[in-house]
Amino acid sequence: MKTSVLIDEMRLAEVRPDQVAKRYEELRRAEAAHLLQNPSTRWVGRATPTRSCKPGPAFMSDGLSFHHCPDCGSIFASPVPVQEELDRLARDGEAARWRRDYFGQRFSEKQRQAIHAPIVRWAQEVIDEYGLTEPRTALVGNDETGLATSLNANGRLGQMVLTERVSGQPAPEGAVEVAASELSAAAFDLVFDMGSLERVADPERRLALWSELVAPGGFLAITTSMASGLEYRVLGPKAASFIALDRLTLYSVPALTEQLALFGFEVVEFSTPGRLDVEVLEQAFADGAPSDDPLDFWTHALKHGGEDFKTDLQRLLQQHRFSSFARVLARKVG
Repeated sequence: MKTSVLIDEMRLAEVRPDQVAKRYEELRRAEAAHLLQNPSTRWVGRATPTRSCKPGPAFMSDGLSFHHCPDCGSIFASPVPVQEELDRLARDGEAARWRRDYFGQRFSEKQRQAIHAPIVRWAQEVIDEYGLTEPRTALVGNDETGLATSLNANGRLGQMVLTERVSGQPAPEGAVEVAASELSAAAFDLVFDMGSLERVADPERRLALWSELVAPGGFLAITTSMASGLEYRVLGPKAASFIALDRLTLYSVPALTEQLALFGFEVVEFSTPGRLDVEVLEQAFADGAPSDDPLDFWTHALKHGGEDFKTDLQRLLQQHRFSSFARVLARKVG
């Protein structure tokens, strides 16, 4: 199984400006509070995210109840708002509108490149490594940053189909938008899903959709946040990116590998090129995260270890798949 290590000069402030992140967090947490206070909100209880998962005691974040499996390491909320409630917020919620405005009007080209370039390079690597010629391609989920346009500009993906979008940027020229229910089974050689798995009410439904869309021998390329990564293992619900409505299910590396196998996929690459884990942790301590043992080790190491230590730590996390953000390439068996 391939594991990529990607050390570069990208900085946290380039892709997540502090004031932008704080404003989005405020709006999203307010939406969670409104859902909890609204008696008409519909909720659904969930079983564990994998068959081997045995949930531990619950903890609360933004009023939602989360479980942390001591065996597989996954983190998941239960109960969760039904998908219709989540889709409504994605269409009409204040956080979604603010996010669309930011990405549509104020998103700098430098930020766009920092976010999109690694994904576009990855797509090119997959096409070259597996000899794909104008693969039938689909992009599943919302596309608020305009990734579809960057992928489409590559020119080597054939005609791109967009599906399961609730909100986002307009479809790029040449791409078409089709409801998942109208797509033929096994219709695509390459399916991308960037960051939606942790946000849906029923991740197994999303896994089933991937399995339905990818042709035998075709590929699924996804990105997702990982519960087994440094940020969540050290900071837990105090992690800056742990916004409840955006982190309803966080798989660990073994849990996601198991789930993909259940839906007919063989993982050929599982990398965690988070690249920013060390800086995220450093920022959390600078902002006043608790420094009691064992966190005191991290505060001391980050303060006195120097830049070489930070680079070496980030490389170690990627080599052993302990960064908090993953990219996964899986081939459909059959």
